[in-house]
Amino acid sequence: MRVAGQLDIGPLRFALRTGPGEAVRYSMPAYARFFSDGAARAGSCPLIEMPVDVVRRAGPPPAREPLWRAGAHWAVWEEGPELVFHAGLQAPEEVHLACRAARDLSHTELRISPAATSGGICESPLRYPLDQILSWGLLSRIGGALMHAAVAVRGGTGWVFTGRSGAGKSTLSALCHAEGWRILNDDRAMVFRRGSEWKVAGTPWHGSGRFAAAAEVPLGGIFFLQQAAEDRLEPLEAAQARLSLLDVSAVPWFEDSWAQGTLDGLDRLVREVEIRRFHFTKTPAAVRALVSGQDHQRSGVCA
Repeated sequence: MRVAGQLDIGPLRFALRTGPGEAVRYSMPAYARFFSDGAARAGSCPLIEMPVDVVRRAGPPPAREPLWRAGAHWAVWEEGPELVFHAGLQAPEEVHLACRAARDLSHTELRISPAATSGGICESPLRYPLDQILSWGLLSRIGGALMHAAVAVRGGTGWVFTGRSGAGKSTLSALCHAEGWRILNDDRAMVFRRGSEWKVAGTPWHGSGRFAAAAEVPLGGIFFLQQAAEDRLEPLEAAQARLSLLDVSAVPWFEDSWAQGTLDGLDRLVREVEIRRFHFTKTPAAVRALVSGQDHQRSGVCA
């Protein structure tokens, strides 16, 4: 097997390995920004890497009851030191995905249908949801987490807007974008520490706004969104912030070591990063109120 390409998402690198004469390609616009088939993508600097062996070997999922099932979308089984994932359980064979991942995340074998390869090219072999699931485990190793959140960048600093579906992440992202802010993602974001600094990165898993930037920036703060009749910021106590983060973060409960690493990272995040609730109107005034509140907060700290 040889490395045919690299998928770099935030601080994570998936080194995609194939057999001789086989190539890997990502045509989907969101993924193409995170993929490189030669030298490392400019600006990428992974904190952790997982080799992924791409093999053309279809097969049904185990007949026994899984360890964890996400509806009809995907499921995971235990097999000794490995976890076996199957995605697209009710999909046609040519789009069915499966992988065997070491619990310690040292390696994984990605199994795709022979029909998914044409002319020696594997099109987008590692993709949603398997890439996202493996990211949960890798992030847990470095004290990070994947959040259901949008990321807007102002002055080189990333502000994370989070909440359940319908909270207003895409709406606020669009408002910030209209004001000239850079949007890294409007649905999924990675938070993690690089050295002594918390960072936030975009991912390929975008929302309705289709924002998916392959970049990371310093993390300035996290804001839980709540639509309201007026715009205001509300401080959150540590205990409330922890519970709220659990509601919007991907915790891989099916594997104890992965889950514990994620929980430890979230606990540190609460201690070290500003977390507040943002009651906002769905108008441009919300962006101005957010900036004013942040600037006031910083000036108060400096004073």
